[in-house]
Amino acid sequence: MYDDEERETPPQVVGAVAAGVAPLPFIGVYAIMFLIHGSVHPVNPPDVTRTHGGEFAAGLVALAVFILATVAVLMFLNGTRRWPFVIMELAILGTATAFFIDETSGGPAISFLVMLTSFAAVVLAFAPQSWHHVGRTPPRLPARAPSSA
Repeated sequence: MYDDEERETPPQVVGAVAAGVAPLPFIGVYAIMFLIHGSVHPVNPPDVTRTHGGEFAAGLVALAVFILATVAVLMFLNGTRRWPFVIMELAILGTATAFFIDETSGGPAISFLVMLTSFAAVVLAFAPQSWHHVGRTPPRLPARAPSSA
């Protein structure tokens, strides 16, 4: 059943969640912008695809990522699951890296900021306290065999 005990969230989890939510406003804005540019107010040329339908599809994808990332953040913060959070942050990190490398996708500053925050979120999600927060034991390094010298 559910645990009614009040637990304090470890600082590493709070840091991971804080870093993990940093890309969400950008994703939300892009979702709205692409949905509008693909339907209500088409722009020429389209921003990220070659067609207005592609813009709308990109908006739907961004909206889905926004919703999934938000749910993943809440799951990790509540201590139920960490893997959806890590997977979403890795996907965001990969996309931001692709945008950072592609000079035609706009300025690199936002992409670099999102890369940093997503990377920090993933690193903090694997801190030992984060493992305990989701009810897991962190892996231990194997013991080294004594050398016979």
